[in-house]
Amino acid sequence: MKLDRNIEGGHGNKYGLIKNRRLEELRDAGGHLPDPIGEALLVLAAAGVLDWGCTPETEFFAIRLKDKYAGAGLDGYAHAACVAGDLEYSREVGALAKRSGLRHPHCKKPD
Repeated sequence: MKLDRNIEGGHGNKYGLIKNRRLEELRDAGGHLPDPIGEALLVLAAAGVLDWGCTPETEFFAIRLKDKYAGAGLDGYAHAACVAGDLEYSREVGALAKRSGLRHPHCKKPD
């Protein structure tokens, strides 16, 4: 298996991120988002491309490569893929691990 970002002619990463903390900053005193942003979120949700990860079937844990602990987590993930016999996937995740965490030029403690 290959990471989506490494598929020839692919569409980049498998997922994108919405910064929920930034959305909260954009809300007015009544808790409403500016119309264009709220409408955009509704359109994305209606199209089925927005996943908040809020149910047991959809929950997730995203790791930014710059997070201080990302390297260790991705190393473990790559190792698990290797043990399971998916060497291609293991190599691709391992390559992410090598440029993440303490090795990342923008390394920082997760917030």
